Amino acid sequence: MEKHIVGDIKFTIKEEEYLKAIKMACDPDDEDYIRAMELFSQGLEIACPKYTYCVSAVTEKGDAFVIVDGHRFDSEIVRRNLDKVYKIIPYVATCGVEIDEWSRQFTDLLEQFWADKLKELVLFKSYADLQKTIRATYFPTQDVSHMSPGSLAEWPLSGQIPLFDLIGNVTDDIGVILTDSLLMLPSKSVSGFFFSSKEHYENCKFCPMPNCPGRRAEYSGETK
Repeated sequence: MEKHIVGDIKFTIKEEEYLKAIKMACDPDDEDYIRAMELFSQGLEIACPKYTYCVSAVTEKGDAFVIVDGHRFDSEIVRRNLDKVYKIIPYVATCGVEIDEWSRQFTDLLEQFWADKLKELVLFKSYADLQKTIRATYFPTQDVSHMSPGSLAEWPLSGQIPLFDLIGNVTDDIGVILTDSLLMLPSKSVSGFFFSSKEHYENCKFCPMPNCPGRRAEYSGETK
């Protein structure tokens, strides 16, 4: 299995991106603005986003499951989406343990909010770099689709277990821990897999959550 670990991501976050995320106007005379920008500078200095991914083969397909390099994924929607697919790119991406540990020092609710939004922006940069790498390296002329466990009822969080097992040593590689409740720490982490098929797929098409900042497609109804 081909595996990669990336921890030297070059990224920038503009002041206006951060201010938009925390819903604050630029006002150098405002005490909250001054403090928010202090956190912005501190967090960016320490942030070290990371991701890991591997190239895996879909080796068996059942009625409502697939086997990927010896790991079983039970899900009807995963099975349907991978019907004509024989290669997937499983991944985990994170804002990084460094900025996550830094953020835990804050007890003021407003400062916690600012730090949380900064971690979210750092995660977005990590994911964007990952997605760009996957497209350029493995699907340069093909459409790229994506799935994440827990995004839909048809592939619940239990899908995290075979995904983490498939990638292997995620905690050692990039510091992300899968908890007993199947959530990831740092919380600003994402997981899933990329694939290419004839019909483009987006979880967002089947997720009814309104006002999602990460929405990439309009809600179109049930998966079945």
